[in-house]
Amino acid sequence: MSMSDFGVRVRKIRKERNMTIVELAELCGTSENVIRNYEKSRRLPQVDMLARICNALQVSPEYLLQDELVYHSQHAGEELLQKISRLSPKNVCVLTDMADTLGKYDEY
Repeated sequence: MSMSDFGVRVRKIRKERNMTIVELAELCGTSENVIRNYEKSRRLPQVDMLARICNALQVSPEYLLQDELVYHSQHAGEELLQKISRLSPKNVCVLTDMADTLGKYDEY
């Protein structure tokens, strides 16, 4: 996720909620300077602050981090494919069987 995407989303949602920076800072238990730094893309929050921001703005972390989640998902998929390409044909079959079994559990 780029810092600018995060900052833009925080500011957009805050304004949609008709909330000032001061109000958001109070709800998050921090200073308005900290919130300003997030909105101006100078900093990214730690996990605990991200949770407070999400709660205050009534949004999911996924919304604020969506680009980051997509990037990691794509990166993980590429990494998995590289690892699979190094497996023997027999182990590819074993892995396929395991994936089928895991898929059955996801259906429940």
